[in-house]
Amino acid sequence: MILLMIIFLLVNSSGCEELAMDRYYVIDLENQAEYSIGYYFATGGKFGTFYPDSLPETNDEITYDISEVNKPGYMGHLKWSKLFRELPHDTLSVFIFHTDTLKNNSWEEVRDHYKILKRYDLSLQDLEKMHFKIVYP
Repeated sequence: MILLMIIFLLVNSSGCEELAMDRYYVIDLENQAEYSIGYYFATGGKFGTFYPDSLPETNDEITYDISEVNKPGYMGHLKWSKLFRELPHDTLSVFIFHTDTLKNNSWEEVRDHYKILKRYDLSLQDLEKMHFKIVYP
């Protein structure tokens, strides 16, 4: 009986295509500016925000210097269709900052005075056209 229950669970869980723990879905971020940048992908979560909101209350999810990241960008286990269905407005916001701005100002100053270099508001179709690669600037 236990063996039948295990087989049933394995068969029913194998159809889950939305979350693949052995596969990553990636958005690459490339900096072509003469200076270093930081970034934030507004995917929500514990400390995050979603489009159309602005920057999060804390800087816990902010990458301060792209040059210190092995593979800059976003990486997750959710299929793109599932991720975009979970976003409140079917749009992913990506914020780009000058690293000096992040290092020389408090997060409150950056957030409250909206000290960003660029904001991308992207649909799934936008990302597909970009081949899941954001090139700044």
